[in-house]
Amino acid sequence: MRKSLAAFGVLMLVATAASFPIAAQDYPNKPIRLIAPYPPGGGVDLSARIAAESLSQHLGQQVVVENRPGATGTIGSDYVTKAAPDGYTLLWTSTDSITIVPALRPGMPYRVPDDLTFIAKFAETGMTFAVSTKLPIKSMAEFIAYGKANPGKIRFGSTGVGGSPHMAQLLFEKHAGMKMTHIPYKGVAPSLADLLGGHIEFSLVTPITLAPHIGTDKIRVIGISAPKRHPLVPDAPTVTELGLSQATVTVWYGLFGPAKLPAPVMDSLRTAIEAAMKGPELKEKLEKSGVQISYAFGDDFQKAVVAEFNEWKAIGAAEKIVLD
Repeated sequence: MRKSLAAFGVLMLVATAASFPIAAQDYPNKPIRLIAPYPPGGGVDLSARIAAESLSQHLGQQVVVENRPGATGTIGSDYVTKAAPDGYTLLWTSTDSITIVPALRPGMPYRVPDDLTFIAKFAETGMTFAVSTKLPIKSMAEFIAYGKANPGKIRFGSTGVGGSPHMAQLLFEKHAGMKMTHIPYKGVAPSLADLLGGHIEFSLVTPITLAPHIGTDKIRVIGISAPKRHPLVPDAPTVTELGLSQATVTVWYGLFGPAKLPAPVMDSLRTAIEAAMKGPELKEKLEKSGVQISYAFGDDFQKAVVAEFNEWKAIGAAEKIVLD
C-alpha cells in the first residue's frame, strides 16, 4: 500500500511538472497583463499602450495594460517578479525601476538580474544638454571649459536625487572632468521652468519635453547623451561625437517577465516582437512619443542592463547617494 501511494505521488509530481511546458507551448491562449509601474499619462504608460497594441496584433491575444504605480516604479516591478512565470503577467518599464533605484536603495524587494527574465528592449531616448542663454556658451567644448574654469558655478537642475538626469549628470562630470552644483527639484516641470527663467544654468531634458522651447532665446541645446542623434534636435551632437562616449546615457523602455520564463514563451514573444519591429506602425507611434527604436533581445538586453546597473551602483557609492 505504501509503495502504491509513493508511486502515485511520484506520478502526480511528474504530471504537474510536465503540464507547464505543454501549456507554454500553447502560449498565449488567454489575455496577457502588461504591468506599467508608473501612473497613467507618463512616458512609461504611453509607450506601454503602444507596445500592448502592437503585441496584441502579433500574438493573437489581447495585451492589457495595468498601472501599478508607486515607489519609483518598484511596486509594480516587484509585483511581476512574484508572479507565476507563465508569460501572462509581464512588465513594461524603463531605466529607473530596473537599474537606478535597485542600485541606490537598500533592502529592495527584488534582485537585478536574478528575479527577472529580460525579454526585450524596444526603444530609448537620450537627454539633451540644455544650457541657459544667459551663459556665454555655444558648444560642448565651451561648456566644459567654462565648467573647469568655474567649479561649482554652473547650477544643474534635475528631477530629484537619484533620478536619470542626476545620475547622467554625475557620469558626465566624471568623464568631462568638471563639477557643477546640483539643484534637485520635484519633477521636470519646476526644473525646466527655472532653466527657462534663467535661475539655473543647465539641465538634462528629454527632447520631447524640451521640444516646445527649442529655438527660443531662453535655452541653447549643445549636445545629447544618446549614442545617435535625435530627429527633434538634429543639430545636437552626441556625446560620442564629442569624444565622451563613456558618458552615454539613455532612458530606455523594455519588456520583462518573472524569472525563468519557459523557452516556448520566449520564442513566441520574440517572434511577435520582431514582426512588430519590422512593420512601420510601431516605429511611427514610438517615435511620435519622442523615443527611437532600439532593439535588444534576451541575453543581449540583460548584459547591457547589468552593466548599467553596476555603473550606477559604483557612482552611487562614490557620491554616497542612498535612496529611501
